[in-house]
Amino acid sequence: MTFIKNKRLLNYSERLRRLQISAVLLLLLLLIPLSLLFCISYQQAEKNRLSEYQQEASNLVRVINRKLFRMTSASNQIPVDAFNYYRYVHNPVTKQTQKVVSPLAQLDGSQNITGLVGYFQIDHKGNFNSPIWPNAITVDELSDTSNEIQTLEAITRREMAVSVYRTVFQSKSIKAMLNTRLDLKKNQFDVNFDLSEYIIFYRIVPVLEQPVLQGYVVKRGPYLHPQVMDILENRRFDIPIMVTLKIVDETLPHAHFLYLPSESTPTVSQPKTVESSYIQQPIYETRLDWPYKNYTLSVTSKPMPLAESTIFSLIFNGILLIAIVSACYGFYRFSVKQLALSEEKVNFISSVSHELKTPLTSIKMYSEMLKSGMVASPEHQGEYFDFICDESDRLARLIDNILQLSAFERQQQNVAPEYVPLTVLQNIIHSKISSLTDKHGFKQVHCMELAEPESVLAYIEPDAFTQVVINITDNAIKFFESAKINDNDRKKIDFTFCRHPTNQNMVQLEIRDYGNGISKEQEDKIFELFYRGSSELTRNTKGTGIGLALVRELVLSQQGEVQVQRRHPGLALLVSFKLKLRDE
Repeated sequence: MTFIKNKRLLNYSERLRRLQISAVLLLLLLLIPLSLLFCISYQQAEKNRLSEYQQEASNLVRVINRKLFRMTSASNQIPVDAFNYYRYVHNPVTKQTQKVVSPLAQLDGSQNITGLVGYFQIDHKGNFNSPIWPNAITVDELSDTSNEIQTLEAITRREMAVSVYRTVFQSKSIKAMLNTRLDLKKNQFDVNFDLSEYIIFYRIVPVLEQPVLQGYVVKRGPYLHPQVMDILENRRFDIPIMVTLKIVDETLPHAHFLYLPSESTPTVSQPKTVESSYIQQPIYETRLDWPYKNYTLSVTSKPMPLAESTIFSLIFNGILLIAIVSACYGFYRFSVKQLALSEEKVNFISSVSHELKTPLTSIKMYSEMLKSGMVASPEHQGEYFDFICDESDRLARLIDNILQLSAFERQQQNVAPEYVPLTVLQNIIHSKISSLTDKHGFKQVHCMELAEPESVLAYIEPDAFTQVVINITDNAIKFFESAKINDNDRKKIDFTFCRHPTNQNMVQLEIRDYGNGISKEQEDKIFELFYRGSSELTRNTKGTGIGLALVRELVLSQQGEVQVQRRHPGLALLVSFKLKLRDE
């Protein structure tokens, strides 16, 4: 509470320090919630975007599970007797039974199972046969190369049957199943995965009231990979996606599928090497459904790009951040200026009090002396009267300046410019400031650089113009004398009328003194209200700091412009007004 409640008046530095602390606290009060809101919204946007891809990846896995299950279920439609080379078909028309070759014995791949090695059947006695080969296959016949096999087709069929035999009997679980009584409850196709390169589909069905093991063998990669690729090609992701098919608890390499989006048709490939960038962003990972529970499907991608909504949110928040910082900075700068203005007003009151009190004291003292008759000499009485008159004029000018500046601030000043010949303006300058320059021993130097000045008219208000010239001249004399320059050749003020250097529709009056001039920093502030070139505590120059500020307001009210130029030595004030030729 001590920070908020003022117990005493604070000086300028203390108020500025308090303002800085308040500005920083205000900025933090605005930025911290905004930053938190931005972080939360950004994280939520990223979470929503990831959730969209997770949903799409979940749909991908669901479709793969559904397709694999359908493929396994379709195998249950294969007739039991189709696992022999020959099958017997009853013709209801002829009421005869025909012996035909099993459809599973075709070599053209009509079974439409990718990666198929072959079908097999093992009876309860352990006899092995394949529908691709008419004879049973035994251990003794694996190396049989009798002359009965003469055609290329027969050789191919026997080799396929032998290949299926060897693959099936490599499976430990199949051997264990044959060594026990076959369970007829497993009459639907199940899957065996104990071979590294093959998958064995099997079922147990009754044949002549005896359990028989039937099934088929496929290669893992050619059987599973095309299913994933076909389904992935029909998905729609807008970023590259890496799908990885992992085998759980086995040392086999993973299968990778790279999805690259395209405006027409996306491309899916199986890269041999995987870039690390494609697995930086995990999206979704789950095990496949029965009967492929030893497989895990993982979906990853590169770091996700920002969504358009997120980009727009970033831009909006960035603009809002800049606006808040700019507003706080503007508030701080405005408050600093107000503090400075308040400080200058305090100094102004001090200087006005000094400017009023000193001459009033002198006027009162000389008036009382004259009234009491203490000054008998007419010469001294004249000097006292002149002093009283000069000080009264100075007080009148000071009060006029204050009143006129107040009128400008309240927008109550009524200035009505009119076109006046330059020769009249020269006469105004000479007559109105002669008493001022003569009193301080300054010389006026007039110069007219325009031909036929009587035909050139300047757009001014005579009283306002007079006050502008007096204020500038008075300011030049005060600072010349305060600088204590002992050079009579420099005790002069030049008044030069010329054309405006860039605007031919304006005439320029240059008022130049030959004092010490001003610095670059002072040049930028010379027309500010209450500004003075030195501190109020160390000043040795009379004045209130409103003279040149009033000059600027008076010139602008006459639709003119005023500028300052540093000279060596001295300073030049350039006052410009609109002009018109008399014959226009």
